[in-house]
Amino acid sequence: MSTPAAPGPPPGPVPTDVDPGSPAAAPVVPGAPVVKQTERPHPLTPFIRGWIVLVAIAVTWSRELVPDGSGDGFDASDLGLLLPVVGGVVLLAGLVGFVSWYFTRFVIDDELRLETGAVFKSSKRVPFERLQSVDIIQPLAARIFGLAELRIEVGAGDSTLRLRYLGRAKAAQLREYLLVRAHGRRGRPDDPSLALPASAFTDRGAEDRPLVTVSPQRLVLSFLASTEWLVTAGITVAVLVVTGLFDVTAYALPGLIPLLVGTVSVVGRRVFAMFNFTLSESPRGLRVTRGLTNLTSQSVPVDRIQGVRTSQPLLWRPFGWYRVDVDIVGYASSDGENNESAATSVLLPVATRAEVERALDRVLPGVSLDAVALHPSPRRARWVAWFDFWTLRYGWDERVLVTRHGWLTTVEDVLPHGKTQSVRIEQGPLQRRLRLADVHCDTPRGPVDVVARQLDVAVARELALSQLDRARTARADDRERQARLAAGPDEREGEAEVLTAFGTTRDQLLGAGSESEVFALDEERVLRLYRGRHEAPQQTAAQLELLYRHWAGVDVGLEVPLTLQTGTLAGRTWAVDRRFSGRQLSGWLATATPEDRRPALLSLLDAAVAVSRLPSPVPGWARLVGTGAPQVLGSLPELANTMLAGPVARSRPRLQADLPDVAAVWDRLQADLAERRVTPVLVHGDICPPNAFVSLGPAGPVVTGLGDFSPHTVHGDPVADLVGATAFLELEAYAGADEDAAWLAGVALERFGASPVADGDLTRWLGMWRRFYGFYFSDTADVEPALYAWCLRQLRG
Repeated sequence: MSTPAAPGPPPGPVPTDVDPGSPAAAPVVPGAPVVKQTERPHPLTPFIRGWIVLVAIAVTWSRELVPDGSGDGFDASDLGLLLPVVGGVVLLAGLVGFVSWYFTRFVIDDELRLETGAVFKSSKRVPFERLQSVDIIQPLAARIFGLAELRIEVGAGDSTLRLRYLGRAKAAQLREYLLVRAHGRRGRPDDPSLALPASAFTDRGAEDRPLVTVSPQRLVLSFLASTEWLVTAGITVAVLVVTGLFDVTAYALPGLIPLLVGTVSVVGRRVFAMFNFTLSESPRGLRVTRGLTNLTSQSVPVDRIQGVRTSQPLLWRPFGWYRVDVDIVGYASSDGENNESAATSVLLPVATRAEVERALDRVLPGVSLDAVALHPSPRRARWVAWFDFWTLRYGWDERVLVTRHGWLTTVEDVLPHGKTQSVRIEQGPLQRRLRLADVHCDTPRGPVDVVARQLDVAVARELALSQLDRARTARADDRERQARLAAGPDEREGEAEVLTAFGTTRDQLLGAGSESEVFALDEERVLRLYRGRHEAPQQTAAQLELLYRHWAGVDVGLEVPLTLQTGTLAGRTWAVDRRFSGRQLSGWLATATPEDRRPALLSLLDAAVAVSRLPSPVPGWARLVGTGAPQVLGSLPELANTMLAGPVARSRPRLQADLPDVAAVWDRLQADLAERRVTPVLVHGDICPPNAFVSLGPAGPVVTGLGDFSPHTVHGDPVADLVGATAFLELEAYAGADEDAAWLAGVALERFGASPVADGDLTRWLGMWRRFYGFYFSDTADVEPALYAWCLRQLRG
């Protein structure tokens, strides 16, 4: 058989992401590598960051100028000794600040990269799809000089990145660009349409529409009527009065100072930090601007809000005021603190009922909390919660679960069903005697705490189980909506006829991929409906049916698919397959604890090895499914290049623009493929959590099945499936996915580093197949931006 021509490397790259007016737009020397130009923060950054040292010295010196009657005040003769010391401290602080600034660089191309450190260098890379919030902070000194800090929230594992300091206009433009990329759209950092009006007093874009503005009068009055302030101020006044009556105030100062500091801290959190609070609706979500001395502009990612809490202190009730907090997944500071420059979970510090409803309509569109019927706890709960048993309420509708408690401060927690991470029932000794229990619905760390308190045991169990069902249904509906958004205009043609013929509906959707959707028929069968845009659905369905029959009677310790029937109806190809036991690993990982995740992921690695023991219907290197398959090829490079020909041809223009050294990456992949020596085995080609099924075994959760064999399935290199089991985990959206992927890759190296498949250098072959998948899925930019961004990371190495 003649060797198929490998898709040639793209022509010489031309840098398209450099501003022609910048120094980076130097002429490109033929043959020379193109280097992405990095940038430093603003040159005034060392001065702004060191101003606190100067202020501290000034405050200390000014205290010496105040006479205290002791005769030990400041003497002008001390200047000869003091000024050199002050000068040395200032010089040292300036030098440290300059070195830190000089060795801080950042670059934004297909990801955000921040490099710091003079001696111990650090380089942090943040893919755009991991960005959760991009905020602008303007401390007082920075505002004076027209500078701002860019704070980037990138999830629990990566915490927070800070760019200190940029010009105010540049920071605003970069924020808009990063938010555009985080939403899966393309753009340029120097796009004039992203430029926003920059001001030291407000940070509101031309397209931002204010929803709620909190006046200073209402903010101050609400603060004075808050329990936090009244308790702190009351204790301080009481201590001052008592110590004054006994004339021991001087002796009580060590205890009074912390009280006074606490009082000032409360004022700072509630008044200074929330001053001029404005909640606006922007084209890319909600935006909060606030602050008296420090101006903070915070982007609130609506799709990452996991729960909502409204609270109303006793003294606020005559005014009809409420406070609204939210849980935001991945926020590094999600504990509800209202520091001037910290990411806050406060959506509204004080608002009327109408303003609360206006804000909730953006966060939970279509949800009416007043329409949710709330049920009380049984009267015997008064023996446990004697102080507020009459306030305990819970209820739900088709969208949210609501709990309420408290009389000094009435608190209402709202949880969208699809955001439920886990459900647990807790019961103390007294509760057991009274047949009561609490139902906890867990969400990410934050102010929202959804607990249905003091329920009858039977009611608590029913609520817990039904909430899991509601959560499962809500997530399935969300997957369907995402599938509809990704579908083309003709994607639904013929679907209704097929679903009606098999007696199922879209409510029974179990999962969706790029090639098909899977619907439940009964406990034993599923319907696989191939998408209308599939290249060869009939051929693929027939090939998979034959492949599954070839495996009949082969036991590798895993459930594998079995096709029971195939056909076409109303122009759509369908197949009835045997249903897997257990649940989809991807959905399970999103709600599992780290202690449960790691054993399950180890079994996913075992599953990748088990697949290689399935027999291939043809010998040698071969494509088993797809147009023209089965197709026997002469070598691993022939097999790989045959699979890459289509994707690389479709993605070549975009790769040339996004990856200047793509030709060198391609050449490296070809060199590695030519040197790879391994015996071919069956390769799934797409081992990832959405295609795996997990069940609870005697030793804990374990992967028991692998589905969705497809045109990716070949008779090839088993290391490809090791990469699938580890690297594709990085595409999962749960917090900690990157850490789990790195850990599992380390386990793979330990287990198989000395095996024959390693061929002496398993790290090299794992990297080779990462680059292969980077090219193989590179034509997904328009349909799956997150996958395309992942591909770029693999090609960058």
